[in-house]
Amino acid sequence: MSEIKNRKYTYQELAAFCLEISMLLNAAVPLDEGLSIMAQDAKDEAEKKLLLSMAEGVEIGLPLFQAMEETEAFPRYVIQMAKLGQETGTLDEMMGSLSAYYEKEHYLLRNIKNAVTYPVIMLFMLFVILFVLFVKVMPIFESVYEQLGAQISPAARSAIRMGGIFSGAALVIGLILAVIIAGAYILTSFGKKVPLWEKAAAFVKDRSRIAEAVAKRRLASAMALAIRCGMDMEKGMDMAAELVENDRIREQILSCRELMEDGKDCYQAMKEKDLFSGFHIQMVQVGQRSGHLDQVMEEISDSYGNQADEAIDGILARFEPTLVAVLAVAVGFILLSVMLPLVGILATVG
Repeated sequence: MSEIKNRKYTYQELAAFCLEISMLLNAAVPLDEGLSIMAQDAKDEAEKKLLLSMAEGVEIGLPLFQAMEETEAFPRYVIQMAKLGQETGTLDEMMGSLSAYYEKEHYLLRNIKNAVTYPVIMLFMLFVILFVLFVKVMPIFESVYEQLGAQISPAARSAIRMGGIFSGAALVIGLILAVIIAGAYILTSFGKKVPLWEKAAAFVKDRSRIAEAVAKRRLASAMALAIRCGMDMEKGMDMAAELVENDRIREQILSCRELMEDGKDCYQAMKEKDLFSGFHIQMVQVGQRSGHLDQVMEEISDSYGNQADEAIDGILARFEPTLVAVLAVAVGFILLSVMLPLVGILATVG
């Protein structure tokens, strides 16, 4: 049982699981039988035991959401939506919608990881190259010039020394940070809390354009799903607040819910709390009046997802030219430092 409870589904695995459940329900396959079939193709022993445990629970009469809850492998949001789907008789549609939601989450998370990993690797390589040039290559030229009776200018020599110190310090600091981040990531993946890591993550999420776009995408997607299945708007807001990791956006959502409890409609509450941009707020008003608010929320979700992707692409687009410029300046400086004394030597020989 402990092995089952240590198993946590990733976004990609959640998308696949929800899609398979939706397909089983549409094909009128009993859930206990379907879960047993899924267990046969499980990618590891822990997942196989988890699915078989769920199949046994469903077979003795447990609803799917309760069987999922007992495994402790699923997010609370999935369990709540599965419960709502079973209560309203729309579990197949609900699981299909959850599959689409987590598929988008998977791709968005992958893009964010790539946006972080790529610049870090490139920066590390840049500092390695500069360190080798300043500390290993340039001293060789200095000794050669001394043997030829020439020398690099004092200013260039000082700059080379400073470049070596700076690039070396950057490498050391980078390695220390990498070890700290890796350790914090490993600890959090095992469910342990690291206060400093959580504060740093919250600081970044509250100030990042990408994090804000992701938070609003999750809000709109959760609201679309809640409206589609007939959930109260206030309850939908509560569930959306649980999904959002941006503290500022979460506070806005909860304040918006309070206004709705006081009698204001969704459009008025969202406009007053500035939950979405002006254009998206207008879309909410149109959707509310036309009775297609779920479709509007889905469109808003896609729009914020695109904004997050564009912000990620923008970071990479700005980073690459900057990196090339820094490397070009450093290499140009080194070439000048090497070539100027050589010109003097050639002039003397001539």
